[in-house]
Parts: sequence; C-alpha cells; structure tokens
Amino acid sequence: MSAVFHIPTLTVCLAATLIIVSGFLTLLWAHDRGNLALKYWSLGFSSGALGMVLVSLRELAPPFIALGLGNGLGIYSLGLIWLGCLAFEDVRQKGAGVIAAAGAVIWLCLFAFPALSSDLGTRILVASALYAAYSFLSLPVLLAGQRREPLPARVIALLAFGAHGAAYVLRFPLQMIEPVQIVEGYAPLWYGTMTFGFFLQGLVGALAIFAMVHERATRRYKQASETDHLTSLLNRRAFMQAVTRARAGFGGAGPGAAMAVVDADHFKTINDTYGHGAGDAVLVALCDYLSRELPQGAIVGRLGGEEFGVYLPADLVLDRPHLLEELRRGVSLITTDHQPPLPMVTVSIGAASLPAGPLDFSRALARADKALYASKKAGRNCVTLAALENGRGDRPIAEASDATGVGASTATRSAA
Repeated sequence: MSAVFHIPTLTVCLAATLIIVSGFLTLLWAHDRGNLALKYWSLGFSSGALGMVLVSLRELAPPFIALGLGNGLGIYSLGLIWLGCLAFEDVRQKGAGVIAAAGAVIWLCLFAFPALSSDLGTRILVASALYAAYSFLSLPVLLAGQRREPLPARVIALLAFGAHGAAYVLRFPLQMIEPVQIVEGYAPLWYGTMTFGFFLQGLVGALAIFAMVHERATRRYKQASETDHLTSLLNRRAFMQAVTRARAGFGGAGPGAAMAVVDADHFKTINDTYGHGAGDAVLVALCDYLSRELPQGAIVGRLGGEEFGVYLPADLVLDRPHLLEELRRGVSLITTDHQPPLPMVTVSIGAASLPAGPLDFSRALARADKALYASKKAGRNCVTLAALENGRGDRPIAEASDATGVGASTATRSAA
C-alpha cells in the first residue's frame, strides 16, 4: 500500500469539484435556456457530482447506493456529456438518449450479481470498461466538429476526454499486475495516482467546455459584426479589412489588381412597384450569384443599399480578364421565386485598376464610383474601367460590345 493518496479524501475532492463545475454550468444554462449543449453538460456534471458524493459515502451507505448507484450516475454523467457534445456540434444521433443511459443500466444490472458487487477487482474492471467506452464516445463527435469549426478549446477537450478514457483502459493491466486493496483509505500507488488524475481531468474537461462555449460565442458575435444580415456577405467595414489583409499578403500589393463597384439597375423602381420584399429578393439572388461565380481569391461585400464591392487580385485579373463582363451578362439570367414575377435584373459596374503599394481604400472606391457613374450615364447594364491617374476620360462598353480586360493596356477601355 502507498500512503501518498488517501482515496476517500480524493473522492470527496472530486465530488466537490464536480459540484462547483455543475453549479457554474447550471448558471450558464439558466441565462441561455435554449442552449441544449449547456443543458446536457449541466445535467452531466450534476449527475457526476451526485455519483461521487454517493461513492464517498461507501463506509456509511449500503453498497448498492454508494457503489452501485454512485458509479451508475458517474457512467451516466459521461453519457450526458456525450449528448452535450452532440448538441454543441449540431449532430442528430438516432437513439442517442438510449445510448447515453445504456451504460448506467448495464452497470446497475450487473451490480445485482454478488460476483461483481462483492469483488473489488471485478468492479474495477467492469466499471473501467464502461467509463472508458463513454469517454471515447465523445471523441469522434468533437473531432468532426474541429474539422468544421476549429476552436482551440476543443483540442483541450479532446485531450481531456481521450486521456480520461486511456487512463481507464490502463487500469486493466495495472489491476492484473497489482490488484487493488484499500486498507484504511490507502491503495496501491497507481490507483491513487489515477484517482488524483481523474480529479485533474474532470477540472480540465470542465474548463475546456467553458472555453468552447465562450470561443464559439465570441466567433459568432464577430461574424455577426462583419456580416450583412440580409445577404450574408461581408459588410462595408469587413470588406475593407479583408481587402487590406489581402493586399498585405505576399505579393498582394503589386500592380494590376482591381476594385469594382456593382450596382443593381432600377432598384428603386423595383422597390416602389413590387415592394421592399421584392427588392430584398433581388439583392439576395444577386449576392448568391456573385458569391457563387466569383473565383477563389476574389473578395465581395455589400457597401450599402444596392451597391456591392468586388476586389480582384492581380493574378485573377490576368487569368480572367473578361470576368466583370461575364458577371454582368450572367446577372441578366438570374431568376427569383417572387410572385408576381419580377423584371429582368441588370447591373452597372465601375472598376478601377489599383497601383502598386499601400491601398488608399477611399480613393480606390471613389475612382470605381466614378466609373460606375459613367456606366449609369451610358445607359446602364455595362462595365466601365476608370482612367488611369493621368489618362483620358472613362469609357464604358455597351451591352453588346466586345470587352477588353481590367488589365488592358489602354487606360480608357472597359473592365470585363
């Protein structure tokens, strides 16, 4: 026996820790009652806390209450935590509630047999198998979530649950090598060390869950602050920041990139004639089209009203010199589900080639806006490339004409 760890004391400490954690999780859930993950995690840690309280009463309570029901609640707590992970990752699992409770039911049924209830070694092996299985159950759910939505705290949760399950697996060979016997509250060193480790793992796992909830909330608040609520595109401020980051990257500040402003033609007429719902439908359809058709590397955002900003890096302008003209033509094929049917949607586009070096965003937009005005003045439904700083006047390309590219050598031709 090792006199390093006093098992009843460690059990009480673990129970106290779980009580505190479950209290904090319950408070979080009380402030966000619609959060199913917090609900299950709160119930899970509460179940674990109650189970550890019962186990700590092993010298006072009947064995079925202290060891049977106590460990059953502990196993069920991991099932509830698994349900919380499913809810957090928005995963639908058929029969999840039955699976979560099955381990505890199996344990209670087996505990009715004296071969298990009266033999410490057998109890350790059976309980370890169930605890390990339910610890590992959460891992694939969290791992899949991490691939979809990387969160630093989720990595800690994966390590905590993985270590928890691995420790219970390790109990099998250790129990065979040095069977556990508890004498005056003391057990072999490996058993006490693992009990202390479970105390730490429970604390780390709980902190990881708190951090996961906080990180997701922070990310979603940030996303909401950067996203236009109607179109789900970047809003003006986020668009500016995204372009600035792109220009700050390797080779991003070279010459040849383009800034374009896309404006829905006759949008006020659609609003006045068919209502604002129709106008919203047109904007959503237009944004879906732009998001779908713009190649990787391009950046699109809503500048306000019916105006949208498009940033094209230099390599994209070189590879797709007629991209803006292709977009203009494709917009006219957009359809909406609005009733009555809406008239054909067209856009006017103004674009400006960007010089090398740091981006003066306001100046770039002003030049693109000037080109957009030229498109409107020319009859709408066309693309205009702003003149170079010392070039001739802007010159739009009409709907049926052949377009040259944004990177065309002439300073006054259309961006296509």
